Amino acid sequence: MTETLLRYEFPSNEKLRTFLRLADLFKQLTWFAQQENANDHRAAIIKYFEIQEVTTRGDQKNDLLHELSRFRSCLEPLANNDNVDQESLKETLDKLQARRAELSCVGVRISHLSTQNEFLKTVGQRSGIPAGTCEFDVPVYHHWLHLPAEERKHYLNEWIKPLLPYSNAIDLILNLLRGTAELNDVEAVKGSYQKDLQGKTFTLLQVFVDPKLNMIPKISANRYLLSVRFSGANFGNGPIAEIPEVMPFRLGLCNM
Repeated sequence: MTETLLRYEFPSNEKLRTFLRLADLFKQLTWFAQQENANDHRAAIIKYFEIQEVTTRGDQKNDLLHELSRFRSCLEPLANNDNVDQESLKETLDKLQARRAELSCVGVRISHLSTQNEFLKTVGQRSGIPAGTCEFDVPVYHHWLHLPAEERKHYLNEWIKPLLPYSNAIDLILNLLRGTAELNDVEAVKGSYQKDLQGKTFTLLQVFVDPKLNMIPKISANRYLLSVRFSGANFGNGPIAEIPEVMPFRLGLCNM
């Protein structure tokens, strides 16, 4: 049933917010870079610089290394547990070690990558200006966009390659975190749901909703109480969905 529901995720800390933002940007960057059209490759360049912008603050490398080590420390004690699939556990521990080794070899912060390439540096300086990359502003970019598709894809893949250790580490961390979800089918009454957390902490909150209901969740939480409120989707025109008297949805609490 979960596969037919629309998932919303709400991180509880800024570090995880950054990981989720980067995961979304990496996914978009990869998709646009694999296309053939010059406009898709222009979009890939935009996503590349958005990744640079997101990583301007903080130290993502050390944050990821810390999380990979923490996850490994949480899982290693399960090696002697007869109720745990030891083959799957070993595979996961090996992945954590491999991702950590890959990331440890990275010598340049994400936000500094474009400064090492004169072309990217030039395009990046103009990308923050609305319509700032027109052909008369950055002729070399205009030329690049008219290269054969395979040649543009080659350049994009080369620029993306240094990002892969970050992307791979984030994907593994998020997959493991999502795998800890405690899922419960619950109901919102007149668009409102509350849960007594009894001091229980979570790192990531998941809300699964039937997209046909056109309901949008809003979350507020502290260490004692979790509150989910739903409102009808408003796209600026057309009718707004009426909030059901009783609305079923699925709630997931993730924590490692």
